[in-house]
Amino acid sequence: MSWELRPARSAFPAFAAEWDRLNQALYNGHPMFDSRFIGALLEHFGNGDEILCLHSSSGSVDGALIVRPLGKGRWSLFMPAQTQAGALLLEDARILDTLLHRLPGYAWSLDLLSVDPLYTPSWTGLDLPQIVTPHDLTMAVSLEGDFASYWHNRPKKLVANIRRYRRRAEEMLGTLAVTFIDRESDMRAALARYGALESAGWKGKAGTAIAIDNSQGHFYLDVLTRHAHTGQALVAELRAGEHLIASRLFIGNEMMRIALKTTYDETMATIAPGRLLLHDVLEQAFATMPSGAVEFYTNASHDQAEWATSLRPIPHRQIVRNDLLAALLVVVKSFRERKCEDAADSASFEPLQVQSFRSVGALPADAIRLMEAAACDYPEFAPGWFANLETSVFADDPGVRYYVASLEGKTRAILPVKLVQCGRTRRVEALGNFYTSLYAPLLASETTEVDLIPLLETASRDHGTTHEMRFAPMDPAGAAYTATLSALRSCGWIPFRYFCFGNWFLRVSGAWQDYLAQRDGQLRGLLKRKGKKFLAAGGHMEIVADKMTVESAIQDYNAVYAKSWKKPEPYPQFIPTLVRWLASKGWLRLGIARLGDQPVAAQIWIVAHGKARIFKLAYDAAFAHLAPGTLLSAHLMQHVIEVDYVREVDYLIGDDPYKANWMSHRRERWGIVAYNPRTVLGAILLLREAMGRFWNWLYHRVPARLTK
Repeated sequence: MSWELRPARSAFPAFAAEWDRLNQALYNGHPMFDSRFIGALLEHFGNGDEILCLHSSSGSVDGALIVRPLGKGRWSLFMPAQTQAGALLLEDARILDTLLHRLPGYAWSLDLLSVDPLYTPSWTGLDLPQIVTPHDLTMAVSLEGDFASYWHNRPKKLVANIRRYRRRAEEMLGTLAVTFIDRESDMRAALARYGALESAGWKGKAGTAIAIDNSQGHFYLDVLTRHAHTGQALVAELRAGEHLIASRLFIGNEMMRIALKTTYDETMATIAPGRLLLHDVLEQAFATMPSGAVEFYTNASHDQAEWATSLRPIPHRQIVRNDLLAALLVVVKSFRERKCEDAADSASFEPLQVQSFRSVGALPADAIRLMEAAACDYPEFAPGWFANLETSVFADDPGVRYYVASLEGKTRAILPVKLVQCGRTRRVEALGNFYTSLYAPLLASETTEVDLIPLLETASRDHGTTHEMRFAPMDPAGAAYTATLSALRSCGWIPFRYFCFGNWFLRVSGAWQDYLAQRDGQLRGLLKRKGKKFLAAGGHMEIVADKMTVESAIQDYNAVYAKSWKKPEPYPQFIPTLVRWLASKGWLRLGIARLGDQPVAAQIWIVAHGKARIFKLAYDAAFAHLAPGTLLSAHLMQHVIEVDYVREVDYLIGDDPYKANWMSHRRERWGIVAYNPRTVLGAILLLREAMGRFWNWLYHRVPARLTK
């Protein structure tokens, strides 16, 4: 795997076909990433210092982007003002880990501007630190269904206004007519008309209007004619008689149409000609592009958002060379970029809503659905799990919070936390305790760090001047881990990773006998010998899975636990409540080993969505010579493989040596601790953390002879 760097303006034409192949493979030929669009940008707005970066693996190109220097080791995605979405063609974002080392000089930062979350790779697993900055809120109109249904679902005020504007326009100007121009030979004249209309308005006075003979005009003419050659360009014009009153420019493909530019006759503002044209353009799109979409790539205002069927944030991503540089950058930015408390900010359109709830039972139905969907991966994300924590562990804790971010009434992220006071330190930490084997903010499929940022900021504000945040245990390979790290940096916090524990698990392949044959001979021998003795002593096994017998099973479990080597449960109601809830969901596998009628071993396994999780184990120490716990583990393992047909068995928490005998793989759970450098106490804690890590790093690198 390697990067190849070439001068972009001279090299891009020869690479255009490969660029389009990659764009087609990754993003179905996104029109704004098309080589005809990118090539025109380079030709008309490139400075000559742009670099085409090509990454190859196994002899084929799997990554491409164009960057330009910003000076002093900073680089940026090439993105002139004429494009609103950064072209980042990557099969895997992890290849960016090596790009900074290949760029000229000491490259320490790469700004990836306007990265559309629908058209980027997964950022999970990228080792380099990221800082994500909210940028635009773009809008799209899905063309599923028909226009009548779409228009029926628009806000009543919008529908009434369009009806009123059209009536007023016809009273003033007569019948309006829409023309759609898509022939290559007509593009120059259509663009000239567009430029004349735009130049007559405020953009003409500001010197930013398109004209057929200026640089913008040359660019858009190139783009429109090149796309029209393959039927992928469109100019829509609205006229009153011979008078052009509005025009829109588009490029597209079979499934997507992108609005490039729009203008209208500003003397006709009372009839909103731009809106009337948009109505007709969308009606035509529904008729000609079923199941497609119209993308606007704009920072949508409230009025514009009323036309949309979906909104999504488009952030800037900054990739930094190492954690130290990222921390320094966060500190500098957090003090430099204080939010302005002016009228413009307070009046801005903020469609992402953040709410705080003190109980999982108070969450809206859509948030509950997100939790239930997340529970398909881990039962600890289910509403019932958190409800049990609330009542059994945190019943008197006023700091329990569920922060929910929603967009257009749809939940995008949930942050379950506790607000904790430790001496003078105010901390926001994961809602969980030693029962929790995995924690994560719950993210909808389309969610990015942008949705997590306001949740962290709200939690911090709710707790006064928060000094510290802690989230653990988390899956370091999961999207939520990367998103949390990036979101914390974006909030001006300095995060650190730390190891929590190892997690042993089994990838099930084959039948029970296949599994048993793959185990260590010592374990197989133990099961055989102890199994005979256990049966001879009158031993037998049972597995409780239903609600009807769960109460007696709880009593048996408690009886075994009381006689085991384990310490008494600090929250005695948690396990019984958990077992009842699991039984109600059909997820309980409570195994009991008995000698006659006496329970001598008990285990709680959770089986859901193709996975079995070994949650609690206990055995009566007086019968250790019969190994009832080991025999019960084997019995449950056989059951989940042969009856439940699970694809994975998870031993959850800890690196206990015996777990390796039963499992096939090991992964790790990590945590995140972050400090607020804008507070005195947060800065002190940050310094202490940094110094401790530095001395630990130094200690492990000092030659052994110097430590004797």
